[in-house]
Amino acid sequence: MRNNLLSLFMVMLAVSTPMIGSIPDCFARSDKLEGFINTMVTDHGFDRDYMNKTLDSIKTDYRVLKAIKRPSTAKPWHEFKEIFLSNNRTDKGVSFWKKNYYWLQQAKNKYGVPPEIVVSIIGVETIYGKRVGIFPVLDSLYTLGFKASRRNKFFRGELKHFFLLCRENNFDVADVKGSFAGAVGMPQFMPSSYRAYAVDFDKNGQIDLWNSLPDVIGSVANYLNVHGWERDKPIVFRSSFKRKEAFQLTKLGVKPHMKVSDLKKQGVYFTDHVKDSEEAAVLWLQGKKKREYWVSFKNFYAITRYNRSLNYAMVVHQLAQRIKHRYVN
Repeated sequence: MRNNLLSLFMVMLAVSTPMIGSIPDCFARSDKLEGFINTMVTDHGFDRDYMNKTLDSIKTDYRVLKAIKRPSTAKPWHEFKEIFLSNNRTDKGVSFWKKNYYWLQQAKNKYGVPPEIVVSIIGVETIYGKRVGIFPVLDSLYTLGFKASRRNKFFRGELKHFFLLCRENNFDVADVKGSFAGAVGMPQFMPSSYRAYAVDFDKNGQIDLWNSLPDVIGSVANYLNVHGWERDKPIVFRSSFKRKEAFQLTKLGVKPHMKVSDLKKQGVYFTDHVKDSEEAAVLWLQGKKKREYWVSFKNFYAITRYNRSLNYAMVVHQLAQRIKHRYVN
């Protein structure tokens, strides 16, 4: 009898209690989430009821947690580049350049960034606006800010900027879609970058990184300019080592830190002519059969500020060269 009553109780409990995976996150609100809400209310003037209601409606997006663990940039270089250095993406880049020649020239004149680099970044990020993202940005940033195993503080900061961005531009936080990491628009700006570097390049009174190609072009160029792009300066050259010891230079980081003249003394061979006074760094990428060695400059470093992956920066450079060659010829 006792066993029967216990069994009946367990059945009733199972029926009345939802599965753990379906419990809204609000039932397990963490101290960090409470702290986030307090900050948005106290420091940024958001309504507490609005913040509670908005954040209580969010559920962890496990697709985001899965995607963040296997970014395409983690692939070996020889595999990664095959995704982007295609004839289709190159041809579309040439077409994009022709259609937006005026604005690309305006951006070059103002910010010093050549058209092919701006076009390439837009091509790498979203195939010229074809794939701007399907993930609700609110859910993505919440998931990465409070449920991911790493970089939580960064993504909580982006969630803060996302709320501010939406308020400043009258966006509905629930409607904005982007990448699994929370990047938005054709150039895939994180919310903090949107607020800091996006520009109203067509001067119509609003910044639109989804529909205004002038704003997209100007914003990409402005971003690179602010992060150190130098007009008419080198980006990256293929290299080799005269001495094996020179490989140690690849461990010093991608930020230019040594003069070309000093790198030559260390055994670095330059395939292109460049002034000895230029500052550079040495890097390697995994080719199909062996390592590729490169010498990079401040403009390459500026591209890595857009995305810190060396694979990313190199594919932007190489796609830009393909687009430029086809555009000119």
